[in-house]
Amino acid sequence: MKRAVRYQISPRLIREAFKQSKKAKVVGVDGQTIGDYKRNLTKHLREQREQLTAGTYRPSPVRRVFIPKRKGGLRAIGIPTVKDFIVQTMLKNELYPRLDALFHPNSYGHKQKQHAREEAIRVAGKRCLRYDWTVVLDIQSFGDSVDHRLLMNMLRRHIRNKWVLLYTQRTIKAPEKTKSGTLIQKKKGLAQGNKLNFLLGNFYLHGIFDAWMQKNHPDVPFERYTDDIVCHCRSEAEAKALLKQIRGRLKAHGLTAHPDKTKIVYCKDGTRKGSYPNVSFEYLGSSFRSRRVKNASGKTTTRFAPE
Repeated sequence: MKRAVRYQISPRLIREAFKQSKKAKVVGVDGQTIGDYKRNLTKHLREQREQLTAGTYRPSPVRRVFIPKRKGGLRAIGIPTVKDFIVQTMLKNELYPRLDALFHPNSYGHKQKQHAREEAIRVAGKRCLRYDWTVVLDIQSFGDSVDHRLLMNMLRRHIRNKWVLLYTQRTIKAPEKTKSGTLIQKKKGLAQGNKLNFLLGNFYLHGIFDAWMQKNHPDVPFERYTDDIVCHCRSEAEAKALLKQIRGRLKAHGLTAHPDKTKIVYCKDGTRKGSYPNVSFEYLGSSFRSRRVKNASGKTTTRFAPE
């Protein structure tokens, strides 16, 4: 008779995850709030840990809702139950230190600090002064295109903890439940609203883009904030060759460069006076273009810089 699997999961892990989740305003398909969970806290934590150690924990479907996008339209997000949100927090606590140690210094989206976005913009601005050409890359519908099987294979190369792998897989595969009650099961995509979404998305692109760039184009600096990427090149020819290779790399992994947002840009300014169809770009909400700025000595000059 096959012996039942028991995972060694300390009560401290789930208690710490609950403490980090106390202010969560999630209300999933079961209608339970964090306040409801707290009323029988000891019981809920004990029952949840028992499921986790026994290998029987399975996330509920996420509640599918739509929220407005910043630039118009609607975005679908999946709201987990309180119990599942706590497990997602626990998994993130286990995964983050291990994955963070792998990430490239030019990747900013994973960094757990307030000004990572501003840092990416600042570094991109400095490099645009040194390099005449920029490849601006946006991955089309990235969140919906992450292949679950490929992601889990990538995780297994770095994560040895079996229960972390098991429950991460079950979490990303949790179906979405629509307002009408229909269940949508997907083989691809990281649901917006999942606590692991940001970390796993960054890890996925680390393997597909960052590590590949480091191996094949070590002399090309870049900044990546989730799926928004800027690469700096010394010539138009280098930029064109790089973009062609990147498109092929993405295609091989089921990803597509956005046809409108992906482009090659000439960093035209007071000293770089050539002509090119694209001489400006948007990155992380900042406009990069030729503008009048003051240099270190206080003199006004024309430079290619972010706003």
